[in-house]
Amino acid sequence: MEPVDAVLRFLEGLGRRSEADFYLSLFRAEPKERFAAISVDANVARHATEAVTLDLRFLATLGLFPVVLLGLFDSKEAQEHATRIKRRLDGAGVAAIILESNGDELAQAAIAATRAEKIPIITMVRDMPDGPLTHVHIEERFGRLAALLSALQTRKLIFLHRPGGLRHQGALIPNVDLTNDYDALWQSKELSRKERAMLAQSRQLVLHTVAHKLLVTIGSPLDLLRELFTVKGAGTLLRRGAVIQLHQRFEGVDRERLRALLTSAFGRPPDDSFFEREPSAVYLEENYRGAAVLKQTPLGAYLTKFAVGNEAQGEGIGSDLWRRLVNERPTFFWRARPANPIAAWYTKQADGMVRTPDWLIFWKGLDPMLIPSAISYTLMQPIDIPPAME
Repeated sequence: MEPVDAVLRFLEGLGRRSEADFYLSLFRAEPKERFAAISVDANVARHATEAVTLDLRFLATLGLFPVVLLGLFDSKEAQEHATRIKRRLDGAGVAAIILESNGDELAQAAIAATRAEKIPIITMVRDMPDGPLTHVHIEERFGRLAALLSALQTRKLIFLHRPGGLRHQGALIPNVDLTNDYDALWQSKELSRKERAMLAQSRQLVLHTVAHKLLVTIGSPLDLLRELFTVKGAGTLLRRGAVIQLHQRFEGVDRERLRALLTSAFGRPPDDSFFEREPSAVYLEENYRGAAVLKQTPLGAYLTKFAVGNEAQGEGIGSDLWRRLVNERPTFFWRARPANPIAAWYTKQADGMVRTPDWLIFWKGLDPMLIPSAISYTLMQPIDIPPAME
């Protein structure tokens, strides 16, 4: 078995093979320097070097060369950790180069390294205070990091943190809308000082200092590949909240872009008759990466389509769409095929569900007396996405 096939077989154990193949194709389609930047916490570098270097070996086998950052929050051992990681990568046959974060040529050196299929290891050691890093030191380092991420056009920044993602009452917080969720999370007493710094600096990066779209994740070094190659991820995703636009009917909607979105989400194009049936409302992410289409009925709103584009899955757009929908539509019902990958998620969101041979029928806020009528209505609705041809 070829090394790439062996790694893909391993990734298949983390999630669906189709997800791993999709993300690998997505990453490979872009310049190598855009792939990811991985900040390795001092505790991770000290106690989980093997896990980090093994993941870097896997990524290099797939032709992916992330920028590795050391010393963002603690410089004391950054050089030592960088040397140890490089030595282990060298021993595994993976090329790596250590760079220091001084000078305007850092980004160009990192680009040259990734394009030469070397992993750049960057130590943030321009300033070496004797005591703990102050707020000023951290601000200065993240200013340099913002310049680097902007120059590389990095698509994802990952903080490897020994406890993994952020938690609330012991449960993982899967994603954070840095526009709407930040204040409440910042006030949480469950966050450590370092987690607060990660949260605050991530918000600054995503909302203010990095102009291109940047996703930030806080996660465990043991779950890095799951974070990169599955829709669900494994840590806490920090992101800019999606801008959702509301259209009445199909008026003002670019139907071809909506058709492309539905095709991406469902793997097949909608039937032409779908656009002949005017909805009562269309919620659209501003860049046509997610949509919810509703039809008003005497029983409540019928959700004819809820879709997130293939590339946008796992970025929290579905959560933003759903939140807007629930806030503005207290009563609605919908259906999904039993094999739908998000059927389990629908079950958690719904007030109730009925299983039929062909459909799962869900509802939210529906008067119990109307449930039988809603089920009958749903079963009579036309099929918008024709089944795949055998």
